[in-house]
Amino acid sequence: MSLSLDIRKTYPGFDLDIRLEAGNERVALLGASGCGKSCTLRCIAGIETPDEGRIVVDGVTFFDSKTGIDLTPQQRKCALLFQNYQLFPNLTVGENVRAGMDRAIPQDRQEDLARRYLSVFGLSGFAERYPARLSGGQQQRVAIARMMAATPAIYLLDEPMSALDAYLKSALEQTLLDLFDVLDATVLYVSHDIDEACRLCDRIAVMHEGRVVEVGSPRELLRAPRTLAALRLTGCKNTSPARKVSDTVVEALDWGMTFDVGAAVPDDIAYLGVRASYFHEDNRAEPGRNTYDLKVARVSDSRFERLVLLDPPRADSPSRLQWKIDLRSAGDRGLPEAGDVLRMHFDARRIHLVCR
Repeated sequence: MSLSLDIRKTYPGFDLDIRLEAGNERVALLGASGCGKSCTLRCIAGIETPDEGRIVVDGVTFFDSKTGIDLTPQQRKCALLFQNYQLFPNLTVGENVRAGMDRAIPQDRQEDLARRYLSVFGLSGFAERYPARLSGGQQQRVAIARMMAATPAIYLLDEPMSALDAYLKSALEQTLLDLFDVLDATVLYVSHDIDEACRLCDRIAVMHEGRVVEVGSPRELLRAPRTLAALRLTGCKNTSPARKVSDTVVEALDWGMTFDVGAAVPDDIAYLGVRASYFHEDNRAEPGRNTYDLKVARVSDSRFERLVLLDPPRADSPSRLQWKIDLRSAGDRGLPEAGDVLRMHFDARRIHLVCR
């Protein structure tokens, strides 16, 4: 199966203008809230109508503004999993799963299939319950089982992990991966979580303000993002407007710091980024372009990391630098505290430069 998407739609204060091609693969739509991810899925499913453009799934034209084609949601046979599940409250769990199945399938066969899908998601004993008697996580799994049972032309998932705790989320991710491995279909997976997108999808389409600004494999986007949106969405905590100083030297304007990146700096450089774990303390290094004495403004700990906020040299800087220390490998060495001054070295090979 495949997807060819080229649509435009104007919303109040927002324009959706998206082009995307996908084959039998899992593609994440990654972007901040309000960038158009869910709107895109709703247009594909036929819940909303684009102003113009074309949508083709597996050779079937769902929508074409030039020829007047606009199939109904029922004719499109899409499976769209919403964030809020949308189970039928008056139907049992088993009946909910059967709701999307082909009516030509015999009743006993439908019931058998429903039990199988519920068993996959650990819900085999819940077929006779009603949604109101389920937890949010259980409702989420019923909704996914219903989607899979419908055997749609394309699978559209809108942040399906949003209601799950960490344990259930990890278990469900593995179940989805098992199912995805045997699906011969296109999967569009909406998320704002880069780690989730990396684990579940083959490619990631970065969306920003209604447009796809960058597409690549998780590895490509993490190693060499080409836009500020991709930099930030792939977890880069330290970004700054930048300008070229010389052939290999760039200045981070927000921080008042210059870096020799050891490679040609583009003439149209717009931003640079440094990931929070991609620089380190080095008391042996001499202060220079890639080494700075920075004061610790604040520290905070999570389970496995200490986040250190560092004041950059520019006194009126609009942002502080974030540095992460892995507490598991820190050993007995002293950890930085607020007020400390640290000599920090920035690896030239790990400074990202983007032009838009």
